[in-house]
Amino acid sequence: MSVRTKGALITWTTGDRAAAPVVLLHDRYRDHDANDALGARLAPTHRVVSVRGARTQMEMGLIKGYYWHLGPLAEPELSTLGDALSHLELLLIELNRETGRRIAIAGTGEGGSVALLIGLLWRELVVGVASIDGPLAGNIGDMPITLPPADGLPVLLATRDADLAPSAAALAARGASVTTRPAGDDAVADWIRGLPV
Repeated sequence: MSVRTKGALITWTTGDRAAAPVVLLHDRYRDHDANDALGARLAPTHRVVSVRGARTQMEMGLIKGYYWHLGPLAEPELSTLGDALSHLELLLIELNRETGRRIAIAGTGEGGSVALLIGLLWRELVVGVASIDGPLAGNIGDMPITLPPADGLPVLLATRDADLAPSAAALAARGASVTTRPAGDDAVADWIRGLPV
């Protein structure tokens, strides 16, 4: 395992460094190791990069966890979201330059919501997005960005207990190729392994 700091982000990399890269984003108030089970399933076939969000939540002087943006999942606060997207864009560019490949992104909860936006924003860098219980932000129209067409971007919406049907419809309307299924580390890993290399 290698640990690196890239700007405000810290990453942990496992698996074959020459293999197709996959970036894992944690849920709100979690840490990079929250997706260890999924990472372990992918490490034999992928270069797994687990990322810690740059913002720290403290409670009574102790670290509660890390987060990507303020506000609810469905309507993130735009300044903090913009910071997270900017940091992650730099990571994607670096991974693309190192490997010459597009990157798969998987996230849980808040990390899944951010992963969906990354996939829509940087389609040329992203081969597919898996979001586990992370909805597409409902305030996309308020964001100071222009989203290009999704051009068939493969998207997996895996659910444990979130209603992702509105997100599925919104992503399909943007041109994404959406698959929905119950969440499970094996199901998500299998879907990611099926993406083009």
